Amino acid sequence: MSNSKDNLVQYPLPYKVVDGCLYREVPGKSGITSKKLCNFLPYIVSEVSVDNGAEVKTMLRLGGVHSSGRVLPEIDVTGAELGTFNWLIERWGADCVLEPERSVKEYVRHAIQQTAEITERIQFYNVTGWKLIDNHWEYLLPNDGKHDVSLRGKLSRYERADNWKISDLANVFLMINTMPFAPAEITLPLLAYTFLTPLNEFLHQANCEPKFVLCLLGRTGTRKSTLAALFLSFFGRFNSSDLPLSFRDTANSIMYNAFSLKDVLTCIDDFHPSGRKEAAKLTETAQLIMRGYGDRIGRGRLKSDSTPMESRPPQGNAIITAEQAPDIGESGTARYFCLELRDGMIDLNNLSKFQREAEKGTLRGCMLAYTEWIKKRLLKDKDTERSFVNQLKKSFHNYRQEFIDSGIRCHGRVPEIYAWLMIGMEYFLSFLFEHDVISEEEYQATFIRCRDCLYELAKKQSSSIEQDKPTHKFIQKLYSLIESGQVVLLDRDHPFDFKPVNYIGYQDDENFYLNADIAHKQVKRLCNEQDEAFSISKNGLIKALAEEGLTICDKGKNTKSVRIGDKTLRFICLIKDKADAVAALAQ
Repeated sequence: MSNSKDNLVQYPLPYKVVDGCLYREVPGKSGITSKKLCNFLPYIVSEVSVDNGAEVKTMLRLGGVHSSGRVLPEIDVTGAELGTFNWLIERWGADCVLEPERSVKEYVRHAIQQTAEITERIQFYNVTGWKLIDNHWEYLLPNDGKHDVSLRGKLSRYERADNWKISDLANVFLMINTMPFAPAEITLPLLAYTFLTPLNEFLHQANCEPKFVLCLLGRTGTRKSTLAALFLSFFGRFNSSDLPLSFRDTANSIMYNAFSLKDVLTCIDDFHPSGRKEAAKLTETAQLIMRGYGDRIGRGRLKSDSTPMESRPPQGNAIITAEQAPDIGESGTARYFCLELRDGMIDLNNLSKFQREAEKGTLRGCMLAYTEWIKKRLLKDKDTERSFVNQLKKSFHNYRQEFIDSGIRCHGRVPEIYAWLMIGMEYFLSFLFEHDVISEEEYQATFIRCRDCLYELAKKQSSSIEQDKPTHKFIQKLYSLIESGQVVLLDRDHPFDFKPVNYIGYQDDENFYLNADIAHKQVKRLCNEQDEAFSISKNGLIKALAEEGLTICDKGKNTKSVRIGDKTLRFICLIKDKADAVAALAQ
């Protein structure tokens, strides 16, 4: 059998098919001879481009037929792999044989590429969210009917709705209006966060991308995971037992997937350490998550050739669920916004109604309408897009300044979190208003409710961040040690030479005079016993106490020389009134 039209695979000369095998015609002095290359017929089925958000990789999808007539399974290989044939036995079996001739791999590779002219070219996306395709913004999700978007494992539950109805939008507004399933302090921030998420791409362009995660905190049974799954149902089909990510996943896996989930909401479920060893592991994961989302910087990596890989920071927004707040220090706590769930807080009847709506696709329909509205209303041309980005930047700065002007004492990140959530609520309400779902009065009333709610939550968050300051934790633990008798402070005005083993310094009516080495060591010991982090060094602690005005210091120093009896010693001179105020925060 030669290279006839009856063959499944056709090759241009000098290649041809003989008895189901691939041959090459070789000219010689005595004429043309045929040399066998392999006993199978490989060909390119399609050229597949895979865009993972960081780079575009081109894969070749190969098909083949063995000389026995067995159809070989379709496989994907990279351009670099194609000519090596290291994939041959593993993917197609040991009975697919290359002839032991010089340069046979090059000839077979060349023959395969000769079939490329008739192949289909396919574009796949392994990333969600906004993508500029042929100069038009498209919001990518699996099942969008226009682009091939593929996510792996549990991420495959992300799915776009087929269509939407005005009733979908009205039903969503019921969550915060006539049929709330939780108090406003829970539903309003969650809804604002959900509708903030599709704005991430353009907030990034405006240099004010959201840099925090939302934490649902509560004991088991308070429906944390159920609530998270409900709000993720705006972007796919989720339930409380099948959330996309978990603290039981590896940290690298979480951060890898967080990059792929662009402009969509995800959940990292179940921060619940069951022992000291697991607590250390989960806390480290929590720290990585907070840094990743809080700074939007990916971990630096190198390729095998030592060239840098594209950075892969998180590109969407995340909810974490936890039975206890991760002990990740002041800077870590400032990177999440906590919503605390308590027993009996959830109206289970109303919650069930919205879960049924989620199963019917109501929430996905609302999100489809929202992203279409963004595209048609705010991205219709370059000028409109530029105006949209500028308006986001202006809104962010205005909301942040509004919070600062309120006079609420807080960590520097809290006004930014307030601004992001208010932007999410503003665009959600504008979307409903322009679709005639709500009146102007309902718009204004809901907007004010959200603002007031976020003010109160921000006050709580600021208090939580304050307590996580190393200086505040030091003082609060110091008071615990003193009150329990585990440490002793001697009377500065009546010193004596004998010092008990639990001595840490002196005191008078106005100040504590702490031996820095001993006091730091005792507080760190107590934190270790209680499975709490206290990673600040002694010198770092002394400096922080001085900078916060909690201690009295000699000029140019962070400690103070104090006369004790006939000796002059250097101490941390902690002001009692200020220390009392810090200790009271823990009450």
